Amino acid sequence: MNGSSSAVTVNPWIMAPSGPDPLTASLQGEKERTIALLGEHFAQDNLSLDELERRIERAYRAPDLASLKDLLKDLPSAETAIASRSQAAVASPEIYPLEEGRIVSIMSSTKRRGLWQPPRFLDLWAIMSETILDMTRAVLQPGVTELEVRGLMTTVKIIVPPGVRVVTQASGFMAEVSDLTIDPPPVGSGAPVIRITGWVVMGELKVVVRRSELAEDIE
Repeated sequence: MNGSSSAVTVNPWIMAPSGPDPLTASLQGEKERTIALLGEHFAQDNLSLDELERRIERAYRAPDLASLKDLLKDLPSAETAIASRSQAAVASPEIYPLEEGRIVSIMSSTKRRGLWQPPRFLDLWAIMSETILDMTRAVLQPGVTELEVRGLMTTVKIIVPPGVRVVTQASGFMAEVSDLTIDPPPVGSGAPVIRITGWVVMGELKVVVRRSELAEDIE
């Protein structure tokens, strides 16, 4: 019997655990949270469009958490923004409908449905997201409601009730823009009008009518 023993060499790279780096995953999650907060500040007019785009680009390239915090340090805190919105809601009675409003959907899913009152001019920003505006029960103001869409790599679906005239004037680049409304009220009938303008790049904008037999198809 041979009493000699042989040594076994273990390659440390083979034994290394697999899976995502926790630090990298944490940084990616913080980038997504920062981008969402920047979108919220844009919706509250704390940032211009140019500044929003500049900061989102910096967020994507941020090498660490400190760089991400720098993008928010000169902006109001989340608590201050929530308090401001609450005070504005209390100070603005429903008898004074808003003339202008904005919905921002960035890397998220946004759905507006139920009983709500769109402003006369609604600005919709949708970036890498899914957005559904269901106006079936919306209280439309008399005359024309303007909806300007700016979409990038996104899906936007607008659902309107029968009896509303839709004028779709949005442009698409490598995108699908479809108005599937049927039997619109004639011009001069006094029916509410929704005019959709803006643009969609590498995405989809669809306008449909809510009818009982189509209810499941357009959710």
